[in-house]
Amino acid sequence: MSDLYATIRLRPARIALLVRPNDASSVRRFMRICACMWGGIFNPIIPVFRVPPKEWRQEPWRSVRGYKIAKGYVDFFEPDAFVEAEDGLIEKAGLEALRNNRVLQELVLPLSELLRRPEHRDWAELSLGLGVVDSLRHIYETEQRFQLRDKRPAYWVRPESNTAIVEALFGVYPTEKTSSYIGQAFEDVYQPECIQTGPEAWRKIYLERCYTPLRATRYGIDARRLWHQYLVVFIFDPSRSTDLIDLWNMRNEQNPILPVPITWLEELAEDIAKVILDEYRPIQGNPNGLMDHAMVEFSRSVSEETAAEMTKLLKAKIPPKETRNRSSSPLAVKSWRNEIWVPNLDDHFPHNHRLEVTALERRISLTIERENRLTANFEALAPEFAERYGGDNLRWVNTVRLSAIGNNHVATVFPFNTFDRTWPHLSFGYPVLVGSEGWCFEQKFKDTTEVIRFYSQEDAVIESLKTRGIKAKLSEPGHIAKQILEHLRGLWDAHLLADKETLKLLNKMAGGDGGRTAPLKDWEDLIERRKEKQQIPETTLEQFTDRNIIRLGVETTCPHCQATNWQSLDVASYELTCERCLKKYPFPQATLRRMNKNWAFRVIGPFAVPDYARGSYGALLALRALSQFVSAMDPFTFSTALSMSFGGMIQEADFVVWHAWESMDSYRKPDLIIGEAKSFGELDRQDIAKLKNLGKELPGSIIAVSILRYDFSEKEKALLGGLVRWGRRLDDRGRPTNPVLLLTGTELFNYGPLSMVWEKKGGRHTSFARYHHTSNLRNIAEATVMIHLELPSFADARRSDLKRRRQLAREAKD
Repeated sequence: MSDLYATIRLRPARIALLVRPNDASSVRRFMRICACMWGGIFNPIIPVFRVPPKEWRQEPWRSVRGYKIAKGYVDFFEPDAFVEAEDGLIEKAGLEALRNNRVLQELVLPLSELLRRPEHRDWAELSLGLGVVDSLRHIYETEQRFQLRDKRPAYWVRPESNTAIVEALFGVYPTEKTSSYIGQAFEDVYQPECIQTGPEAWRKIYLERCYTPLRATRYGIDARRLWHQYLVVFIFDPSRSTDLIDLWNMRNEQNPILPVPITWLEELAEDIAKVILDEYRPIQGNPNGLMDHAMVEFSRSVSEETAAEMTKLLKAKIPPKETRNRSSSPLAVKSWRNEIWVPNLDDHFPHNHRLEVTALERRISLTIERENRLTANFEALAPEFAERYGGDNLRWVNTVRLSAIGNNHVATVFPFNTFDRTWPHLSFGYPVLVGSEGWCFEQKFKDTTEVIRFYSQEDAVIESLKTRGIKAKLSEPGHIAKQILEHLRGLWDAHLLADKETLKLLNKMAGGDGGRTAPLKDWEDLIERRKEKQQIPETTLEQFTDRNIIRLGVETTCPHCQATNWQSLDVASYELTCERCLKKYPFPQATLRRMNKNWAFRVIGPFAVPDYARGSYGALLALRALSQFVSAMDPFTFSTALSMSFGGMIQEADFVVWHAWESMDSYRKPDLIIGEAKSFGELDRQDIAKLKNLGKELPGSIIAVSILRYDFSEKEKALLGGLVRWGRRLDDRGRPTNPVLLLTGTELFNYGPLSMVWEKKGGRHTSFARYHHTSNLRNIAEATVMIHLELPSFADARRSDLKRRRQLAREAKD
């Protein structure tokens, strides 16, 4: 059955260089090899250092220091494979798992092996990535061999011996004899003119957009940018390898970049001023007169004094009439680098996103085979110009983004595995990178069929915990909740349980509060009351019978022992057997009760378990609420109640969730949620102690506490206040280690985005219905703490604590 939809995208392989920031020769060598690779201009360079270079030391590194900066770059770029400028950099960047795994070792190479001559051949080949020669051949056959109406010129720019400025700006091919055929292919296709490097070369190539070796690597690739992403004029020192690294990496950020060597700025000032004025124009459709503009950014090696002089130079080239009667100046200056190595977790500020590059895209439906393993096939995308075979190496990548609304059979969310790709096993035979683009399947050959291996939701959660040293299995309540979910056919139909009266009646019929059956009229009246509330989605009695929650039968009284008996329609007969005394008696055809009161419903299957199905109703309603808090489109992987073993103890969670959300067409790292679900009972100290044990073992996870009541008791508030303060201990990024999320009947018995639910609730909830409080789960957690416990926000509590400490320090000093 096709119950999954996917977007398949083709992109070049992303190969990252790990290098010391001042290793100029390795940076230069890598740039030259990138000119030989399709998409090579987008290959990142990751600086690895313990002590930053002197030109970077003025940066406010915050809590990210030393080798953590390299890890931050890896997190941002999510490379498919790595090359080392020197041995040991992989371990310093936190990627030792790639080295230690036999299958993953092919994703790590020394720089000297990236372009090498295979045995028994006299030419060099790329060990990773797709050679640009394939695309050059295709360009010639489809374009350049014909007489073009608007032919664009091409240029060779002679490299300089003392800097890599030409490699970074225009592209240079390796000069070794074994790789000379690559440069020859570019010459055969474009017949380039050879020119000297300098301002005039810059004008020809960047203002006229002529072909160069570096531009040729972008053939057929769409770099997706948005209207509000302004041009960055990057002024840098070409003699500094650190500046060249920044320049190279900025091409992977979303803003378009115009690089300008500072040594050429005086000659190019007028050209730059014209570009700035061209970019300075009214934003289309904006009634407030706001303007689009370019941003002049100075590299980190350029001193403040020099930057001020250069700014003055550019300002002098802008005619005064262009700034007269304007609300802002066309010349905007930025003196800092975007901290792409620091995760931006605050929705108040713009996020640094990696540029999305795509060569081909296709929307498909996946048919999941469930006979032996959960698998699905799709026809892999490939560049049309690529040769079918090209060596047994990573050549390009297919990314898979899944949409599984209403699908509760397979897991679609996994924790990112950028640093350790030994799990999950989403393919047969080679690792799959799970990251912000989705699932990245490396491709070696053209015209192949890719097989995706899926996990059940439960297995995905259990195995993810196993990678953290926790043994987990479904507990008895977990099995019950799983069976209920199967009856409901997924979380979507958990709305049938999202009503307090319905839960009370189901629990009563399960023997939790006397009685095993309920008359037909009781259920008809219940459905009418739910319709009067105008609940969405609408609820009908047929939904309860179709999902095998309740079953209609006949209720009679035994004449021998006066016991009330219930028989389902397939058992009822003219002769009945009493369940208590086991004696037979005739069906009372002539003495039926008035108003069809012999007809009664009984709960069946897992719904017949007392105590609100061992708490399963509350857990499933909490999962339903979490699945729609931010957006019903957000991916969601969960397990019902688990028994977890770690550190010599066994603790149970009522649900465990991996929750992701999309931002700017990419996934954020999923949040791990550990849940405690109460029905109508109260939390106690043992519950809080259990949650603390789970939080200690799983730092960074969100602790969710849900109740079916609409308010916490005063006793519960005191206990939860202590849990919140404990969870707010700082992690290495200065955030709460275990944020606490509180859910009540307000959230569990309603449907729709949380902002709408809280707005409808009114009172204290209304002031938290704005976007800032409901944009992601961590913000929602903060809001629920302030709503239900009336505690200050984490930021306010931190400010108060710092103020108190300063006061104590002053008093101690006095």
